[in-house]
Amino acid sequence: MEYIFETEHLRIRKFEMEDAQCLYENHLEEEVKRWIPNESYADLEETKGAIKFYVDCVNGRHLPYVLAVELKETGELIGDTGVNEVEGNPDEVEIGYGICKKYSGNGYATELLKAMTAFIKRTFGMNVLYGRVMRGNNASVRVLEKNGYEFVKEEFGAEDDPYGNGMLIYKKLCIMQQVSL
Repeated sequence: MEYIFETEHLRIRKFEMEDAQCLYENHLEEEVKRWIPNESYADLEETKGAIKFYVDCVNGRHLPYVLAVELKETGELIGDTGVNEVEGNPDEVEIGYGICKKYSGNGYATELLKAMTAFIKRTFGMNVLYGRVMRGNNASVRVLEKNGYEFVKEEFGAEDDPYGNGMLIYKKLCIMQQVSL
């Protein structure tokens, strides 16, 4: 299996069709349905279609760029991460991440976001990254803040906020510093 990048505890790779059942089940978890309701799949067939789309995007090196997250220790699929363009601005992207409930609270999301932020900067040359979190999702807010993302505004009426709670928008500038010789 080819890994795109690794962290201390995680391996990040392309999805495979064998991941469909686990991905489907991970996205049925109550926390996922609560905080990112548009990310649940209707059934296993829809999940397989999503995996095919994700793999095609990764192979074509274009956005959205969605990857599988597995635990190094066991090889188990424990989450996913991805990046997509900010509508109307091709120089800015929105990053997303999720770790299934069984493994949450271990610092894996923080570790994943740090590595994914660096990967996006390196791979796509993006200097501005955003994280969007539904109001009340304090765990994701902490993950963003630990990784240097700063709160910029609150947004209402977004398509991915079906409850009307508001979305908290965080931003990180990833400007490369020049070194003088």
